[in-house]
Amino acid sequence: MAAVASREALPFEQLPAEVTAGRPFDLTLAVQPSHPSNQIHIERISNGRSQSPLRAAPVGTDAATRRQRFLARMPALAAGETVAYTPVLTRSGLVVERLAPRATRGVADVPVPHPDVPRPADPRVARAGRRYEWSSEFLGAFTVQLAKPPESFGPVSDGLHITFYIASGEITGPRINAKIRGEGGDWMLVRRDGVGVANVRITYETDDGALLLSRYYGIFDLGPNGYERALREEYDPVPPLVLAPQFVTSHPNWLWLNRLQCLAVGRVTMADLIVRFDLYAIRAGQPLPSSGLPRVADEPLIGHVH
Repeated sequence: MAAVASREALPFEQLPAEVTAGRPFDLTLAVQPSHPSNQIHIERISNGRSQSPLRAAPVGTDAATRRQRFLARMPALAAGETVAYTPVLTRSGLVVERLAPRATRGVADVPVPHPDVPRPADPRVARAGRRYEWSSEFLGAFTVQLAKPPESFGPVSDGLHITFYIASGEITGPRINAKIRGEGGDWMLVRRDGVGVANVRITYETDDGALLLSRYYGIFDLGPNGYERALREEYDPVPPLVLAPQFVTSHPNWLWLNRLQCLAVGRVTMADLIVRFDLYAIRAGQPLPSSGLPRVADEPLIGHVH
């Protein structure tokens, strides 16, 4: 059987007997019935030794079959390495099904050097460039109505303090669907250079009843003369917002959120005091080949790899 060379998504049941060594690949799995608490972990045994399981991420539901789809980013195999994979489906923390294992072997695929291949780049240039891959996984679209009017505490020694309380809101997306409870808000400091420093505490209530606490700081850019205009309660119509949220929860279905560093990008419609941002999980990955750094033992990245 021919080795798989490209990183295309392969259905688990079509996993070939051989894959190209040194190249990661993706596996897809489908589950029916779909359920928001469905999770898939893939157990691995490499050359007879157990490895840490990998998590498959949900990527939507097929409109025709209503089967819930999952994607697993599989790490590259070494030449001669044989790995057996066993997907395990859990729902609300309980094991629902263990699929029959499938195995594949890494096969070396060494390209023949071409006489016109350029010499290796200066190592000093490699050190000056990017060194690590990373990924961004879209979690959900956040929309919040802030209470009117905000509380302004006037200018003090470190700037202008304004508190924006939350009236209502929601987040909807492939990974998080929840209501935004009204107890939270943004205790913002507007610096004298026109930059608002967000200091936010928000409670999410998910569709399955979990409570998620989100805490974050970030930049709310009001422009070079934003401080003086904020004193007069004047703002740009839709200033940009860049945030770095983190989550805290003890609910068993959502413990994976505790390990994420997130990034939120969006804007605020000041006339209506509506905050809209898109929420992403950010993950660090393997060293880039150009870095000259050795690969590390780690799970493959999930989401859009950069």
